[in-house]
Amino acid sequence: MKSSPFSLDRLNRVWINGVLIALAVLFLAPLIYIFLNSFKAADEIFLVPQSILPLNWTLENYAAALSGGFVGYFTNSVVITVGGVALTVILSSLAGYGFAKLPFRGVNFILLVIVATLTVPLVIFLVPMFLMENAVGLLDTNLGLILPNVAVSLPFAILIMRASFGAIPQEIEESAVMDGAGVMRRWWTIMLPMARNGMVLVVIMTTYSIWGEYTMAKTLAMDPGAMPLSVGLTLLKGEVWQYGVLAAVIVLAVLPPVVIFIIFQRHIVAGVAQGAVKG
Repeated sequence: MKSSPFSLDRLNRVWINGVLIALAVLFLAPLIYIFLNSFKAADEIFLVPQSILPLNWTLENYAAALSGGFVGYFTNSVVITVGGVALTVILSSLAGYGFAKLPFRGVNFILLVIVATLTVPLVIFLVPMFLMENAVGLLDTNLGLILPNVAVSLPFAILIMRASFGAIPQEIEESAVMDGAGVMRRWWTIMLPMARNGMVLVVIMTTYSIWGEYTMAKTLAMDPGAMPLSVGLTLLKGEVWQYGVLAAVIVLAVLPPVVIFIIFQRHIVAGVAQGAVKG
């Protein structure tokens, strides 16, 4: 007897695909709307009924955005994000390797403390951070925002890298030891390339976290010249909201995280799967 073309498995796949498509449309619709509005003149945005596509495509909104303080805020965000991500990847990979392959007394207690820090609300640290940075002169500086972001991102990044290194067979580590490789050489030449999926996952998650961070940036950067994009956007309003310019600013602001995701998307699932082998 021939099986029905509309089998239960096929119906399930169709239903799941339909749900995924509906969710994709739901999440992408606002972004597409903002993207198209960024190419509309101000009077066209308020037309009733409003057209989906711009009637007259224009780059005036992007020119206005780039002529304001956007470039300075954007540059600060790039410096803070790149510096924070680089420092987080280096420190988390070193710590993760130590926890996974170099067991020592008290390792479980230290890991428990690291996990416990993830449960503490960020707002509790704001006043101590402000007082410490004010004492050492790091307020209104890029370094003053890089270090707190690294401190917040590091615990979870360490857990990811520990799981990634832990998934590597111990025999590889033992073979390197027998060949006379030191700790740093084993970490750099052997273990780190094998844990690249975990590093990519840390890069993506840390980039998203630092690029869009607002609370610490608002507290520690009061000078407009030191503000990142997440805080500086609130100063681009002017006397009235210019919705076309705002749409252009939003498009430019979300572009770097989107590019990072497109570049590294094939490593995300692999990194999650590798980190899930051992926890």
